[in-house]
Amino acid sequence: MKLICFDMDNTLIHSDRAHAEAFNGALYKMGYDKIPVRLIKSLFGRPKSEVSHILLGTKDKRKIKQALELHDFYLSKTSKYTTKVQGIVGLLKRLKKKYELAVVSNSSHRNILLLLKAAGIDKNLFDVVVGYDDVRHSKPYPDEIIKAEKLSHLDVKYMVGDSVYDIRAGRKARVKTIAVLTGNYSRKTLRHEKPNHIVKSVVDIERYL
Repeated sequence: MKLICFDMDNTLIHSDRAHAEAFNGALYKMGYDKIPVRLIKSLFGRPKSEVSHILLGTKDKRKIKQALELHDFYLSKTSKYTTKVQGIVGLLKRLKKKYELAVVSNSSHRNILLLLKAAGIDKNLFDVVVGYDDVRHSKPYPDEIIKAEKLSHLDVKYMVGDSVYDIRAGRKARVKTIAVLTGNYSRKTLRHEKPNHIVKSVVDIERYL
């Protein structure tokens, strides 16, 4: 048996609005002006600390930490805007018969569980969950994928994700990659990263497994 690793945000679920509203709540609480959602969305895929650094315009670790803590506080309220990708539950149930499944995300472990629940996806469909706070370096580093392999004692067959950071992490971990077009990256941008396959949605990956 092998392991399939999935990114979460914009791969398994649609969560842009939830994260954007949470970041704007954090900015407002810290005395900053709110930022248009489309601009915040363009930053997603990066580590959350990097998103906070860009939004705040500072490298002050104390402020970045405060922004992340406030983001997490508001996300517990804005998670209601999260929805699952159409057909994802059926796909995961079918794959469970042949593979073990992992979520490897640049969201925190806590927020992975929060958003999966909000989207109506049973966390027990996954054998392994790895967030950015479970490793030293988050994507585009390969640490999350390597951690999933160690926890499952299995080799990863594919890394599936919507962002260039997912594909880069997979390449660094020396595993095959599938890019999905349900995020904020164009086919052209993703093709430049040379994934093994590009599909419209995660539910289209079965023909490559």
